[in-house]
Amino acid sequence: MFEIEKLKDNNAIFWTFMFPEIRKTAANLGWAIGVHGSVVHDLDLMAMPWVEDHCPADMLAKQIAGVCNHWEDCHYTKHENEKPCNRVVYTIPAGASYIDLNVIKEE
Repeated sequence: MFEIEKLKDNNAIFWTFMFPEIRKTAANLGWAIGVHGSVVHDLDLMAMPWVEDHCPADMLAKQIAGVCNHWEDCHYTKHENEKPCNRVVYTIPAGASYIDLNVIKEE
């Protein structure tokens, strides 16, 4: 059995172990999640609603924060400035790094 705390200093390994749980959590909330970017300094995620009855984007960000920090710190920052393609970005501290969660906003 591995100790997640030991993995938090190695971004690539941390994300490898955490992504399946992040994806499962998002799916249970009605969202599809994908990875983009290099995964070197942070984890860039794209999220889009997958079913009609999906949770609000803020709840998605909070749940992902909880998964990555074992519910000790469900903190996230929502960046309100306009992004291209009707999206909003949440930054979630996780391990020794962070997640940039890009969410397609609802019209």
